[in-house]
Amino acid sequence: MGTLPASVRLALWATAAWNGAAPAAAVIKRAFPDIDDVSGDLDRLELWPQIGERVLLCALPHPGHAHVMPKSSPSLMADALDAGECVFVPMFGGALVPELIPYGPEGDRGWQAHLRAYDCAPVPIHRIEMLTSSDIERTLTTEIRSTTTELDDIDAVPWQHAGERAQASTRTSAPFGLPSGMDGRLARVIWTAATISDAAEAALEQDAAGAAAAHELRRSALRRLLVTADQALADATNLAALQLAGLVPTR
Repeated sequence: MGTLPASVRLALWATAAWNGAAPAAAVIKRAFPDIDDVSGDLDRLELWPQIGERVLLCALPHPGHAHVMPKSSPSLMADALDAGECVFVPMFGGALVPELIPYGPEGDRGWQAHLRAYDCAPVPIHRIEMLTSSDIERTLTTEIRSTTTELDDIDAVPWQHAGERAQASTRTSAPFGLPSGMDGRLARVIWTAATISDAAEAALEQDAAGAAAAHELRRSALRRLLVTADQALADATNLAALQLAGLVPTR
């Protein structure tokens, strides 16, 4: 089962809580189900809905592909790129970057999460409002097919069973499930994109040796797929958040 980034879970569960679809006390537990300790600027999650924010959005930026990020200081961009993720509120501006920190001896490692707050500019949500689940899924599927074709003669495709894994993931219940009331197609896209992103990242880390030309083709195709999968994951998450907040209809 693909692992969802912390910012994806946080965006969905916080939005659900802010709109009465989940208990506020459960947000951290549901957003970080496998983290032993969560600390940092958690007060923002209480402050933002009090001042009128209804939705928490996420970004999964990569170097050269950070257009979904809110405008802010270089420090937010640097930390979000380092973490590979962040969440932000669009109306008044404000962001949180989760840093995941391992601790404990080898063989008995645990994880801590520290959320750091940043100021940022408000973010117009019209681009997200125009998205549809079918458009997001089509873009992801097209990229998967294209990358599979490129890699087919180089090595084994690392996401052969992504569809089955994603379908199983949509049925996962507490504590690793998604908020109730989500559009089923968006939930499927979220899990599929997360699974593909994990597979592409793992394949890049393995960095199999081979002929120079084939090796570079492989890395280029996998990097492009990773960026596309993370963009689809962020888009599907943000559209689902807008629907949970009642800002766009489920369609």
